[in-house]
Amino acid sequence: MAKILAVDDDLSILELYKEIFIKAGFEIQTAEDAVSAVMRYQEFKPDLLVLDVDMPAGGGQKVFDRLRNLFQTATPIIFSTGMPESVQNLARNLNVVVLKKPVSPELLIAETKKLLKMP
Repeated sequence: MAKILAVDDDLSILELYKEIFIKAGFEIQTAEDAVSAVMRYQEFKPDLLVLDVDMPAGGGQKVFDRLRNLFQTATPIIFSTGMPESVQNLARNLNVVVLKKPVSPELLIAETKKLLKMP
């Protein structure tokens, strides 16, 4: 079972992610900010991250930088944001997809499976 770490400062969005990913057969954990996201990442070792871009204490960009630079990991990342243009440059990276909020469950699962190379 693939493991997902979803990071967003909006608890209702995290609940939605939980529902979507559990229904689709994934294991999911959540974090509400960049600091707890990095700690959860180290404990949980997810196969993919869903990151909100704009969060207190450093957003998804900070988490991305830490993971790519500190841990030298190419873990696939889906950025979910109301302003995709703010992180379009990140979409050029390997294993990175930028989706505009609100993201449909179908698109979220399709992109997740594509990044994880699942049928």
